[in-house]
Amino acid sequence: MNRQDIAHQVSTTLGDHTEDFDIDAIMDDLVTENGPIANIDAVDSDTYWATVRKHDTSA
Repeated sequence: MNRQDIAHQVSTTLGDHTEDFDIDAIMDDLVTENGPIANIDAVDSDTYWATVRKHDTSA
């Protein structure tokens, strides 16, 4: 999958709260921490959600 497809997967996991997160920053961290990924299922769940929480812009 390309970056756009994975970004779509990320936004899907955020549901109605997509606007509360910096998806580009989430994507950058996922690739930095895990290398190239085929999809978000390739990332450990705890790691994924920790990365997502770091980029919560609603606070």
